[in-house]
Amino acid sequence: MRFILKGKAYDIDKREIEARMIGVAPEAARKYYVTVNGKEYPPKQVLSQTLGLIRVEFTTMDAASILRRLGFELKQY
Repeated sequence: MRFILKGKAYDIDKREIEARMIGVAPEAARKYYVTVNGKEYPPKQVLSQTLGLIRVEFTTMDAASILRRLGFELKQY
């Protein structure tokens, strides 16, 4: 899926995200999480890890929206 985040274009799919998250320990999610490879991650951790972005560059809702469009389900504790 191609998308633009803060003026920069990215092209990634669900399988790429799953592959890049293998072996990455989940941080504690505060309010929202997505399940990747059977583990619960904060949405910002997933997007930061897979795109190589600093987390202050985008919001949790940016991450959640992108991950939802890629087929991940956003859940709330």
